[in-house]
Amino acid sequence: MKRTFTLLVLAMAIGTAFAQTVKIGSTSYTTISEAITAAVDNDVIEITGVHTESITIDKNITLRGTDPATDIIQAAADQASATSRVVYVDGQGGALTVTIENLTFRNGNATDHGGGIFADKVTGLLTLENVTIDNSTTTKNGGGMSTGGSNVNINNCTIKNNSSTLTGGGLHIVPNNGAAIDAVVNVRNSLITNNQSTSKTGGGFIVNGNHQYGDKYTITANFENVTITSNFAAVSGGAGQTLGVDHVAGGSESVTIGDTNTSLTMVHCTVAYNTCDDIGKAGLAFANGAATTGPHFYLYNSIVVSDDDVANKALNFAACNPHDIINNMLGGLNAFPTSQDGNNNAKGKTATFAGIATVLTDEGGKVKVLALGDGANSVDYCTTATGITLPSTDARTYSRDATPDAGAYEYAGLPTSVGKITALEVSISPNPANDYFRVIGKDQVVNINIYSLDGTLVKSVTNSAQVDVSGLMNGVYLVQVTGENGETIKKLVVK
Repeated sequence: MKRTFTLLVLAMAIGTAFAQTVKIGSTSYTTISEAITAAVDNDVIEITGVHTESITIDKNITLRGTDPATDIIQAAADQASATSRVVYVDGQGGALTVTIENLTFRNGNATDHGGGIFADKVTGLLTLENVTIDNSTTTKNGGGMSTGGSNVNINNCTIKNNSSTLTGGGLHIVPNNGAAIDAVVNVRNSLITNNQSTSKTGGGFIVNGNHQYGDKYTITANFENVTITSNFAAVSGGAGQTLGVDHVAGGSESVTIGDTNTSLTMVHCTVAYNTCDDIGKAGLAFANGAATTGPHFYLYNSIVVSDDDVANKALNFAACNPHDIINNMLGGLNAFPTSQDGNNNAKGKTATFAGIATVLTDEGGKVKVLALGDGANSVDYCTTATGITLPSTDARTYSRDATPDAGAYEYAGLPTSVGKITALEVSISPNPANDYFRVIGKDQVVNINIYSLDGTLVKSVTNSAQVDVSGLMNGVYLVQVTGENGETIKKLVVK
């Protein structure tokens, strides 16, 4: 009988001092602000270590660290002593293009929008790649970040532990009357967690059409492979809220609803464990609209649950204009549109039923995820055609298979460095396996690689269809079979 081994790894934390450096090429600067002043278009400012300053970016430049765990820009040493935001990206002078990579921004405290980062009228493009926005606050909107009238790409980023007195504890997506553009904000392969709106809406994020400007400009938000968890809002939309256009008539309190100028598309997202004082709007909620005039909403291949109590509404469709709601695991619902019946949506389900973990873990990517377990109902769930181009990788940039899992995490995914998976018609037996398994099929087997779920290669066999697994610990593995006519991935259970 095979014995089960438990491997205990004891790690010792070693403190390492990282020198503070700011460089453009070989030229060093005392502060980041000094380097920005000296920079010309297309310069790259390289940053290492921890820097305590508030900066303004008004040039077409790149700010680049090496690792957000060590390369940090902070407005103050701690939140209690912070008196300003961390970064102001000033796009008022023209079509600005800015890239920020591999950095953490923390401990901002603003009396205006965007405690961590405020992108103001960036009509070109602001790109955040592998950035963490942490522990910032504002007395207005966008504790972590506000994107007023700006085009923004947010890739492989973590927005956490931020708060706003008004809306958008983590992220505030909004048009701006001074930026005559139809702004687009793309959030991909990212994590929004533990943010809060202390008195209003959108604990994790808000997409706000902004009633001050009517429907003059549109705002489009696209979320792909995003995990949104453990956020809180005092009024509605713990995970996030989308508002359409509302026009205040004649200075009175009456509201006239016009055509919406907001659109939110979510693909392969995991929205879970968010809370709100109003349990009817604990997850995603909408406002200032109706079935034909509310915010445009599209939801594909996602998990949207509150917890294991479906009385906490994970998705409130009231005041929403839903277009496609397809292949989703959904928790407690309000006003689910009957037009979306028959689109493979599991309704009124719990987080346990969906099979997601209760805590975030590092599963090999740049952001933490809520992983799926073996046999989870969300695994291989997305069987109905969506009519859109779906991402081929998950939030970790691990490969998705032909029948993808719901949510941001793909249970059987492999790092894309393993290579592109092409069709090979084989099976493996016995499965579960104890001592060995065989690959069965018409194609001659050239190579068999066995990977752990974190992508580590644990065994490789060439020119043989039978593999000895008696030396492997019990668990789930991924078997990559390469044959004469292609390759494929199979899931193997070793007992």
